[in-house]
Amino acid sequence: MLFIIFVIFAPIAVWLILHLMSRQKNGEDTDASKEPIELCAICQEEFPMSQLLEKEVGGYGRVYCFCGQCIENLYHEYQNTTDIKTGE
Repeated sequence: MLFIIFVIFAPIAVWLILHLMSRQKNGEDTDASKEPIELCAICQEEFPMSQLLEKEVGGYGRVYCFCGQCIENLYHEYQNTTDIKTGE
């Protein structure tokens, strides 16, 4: 009797448990947003890829993502430093 439990019922129980767990995972994945999320390289906040600008930096092909707010802040910082250098 113990042989029947370990050979027949135990594998069926394990299969059922794994099957139910994988079904729950698949359901969670389909409910999640379909657009990938990435971190901004400067502020380290998460954004959808449609809101980020990707740029390849350096000769080794490293790709960084930048959000609009960080790009704007860098632009204003650059403008302030060039204005100081030119004496305006």
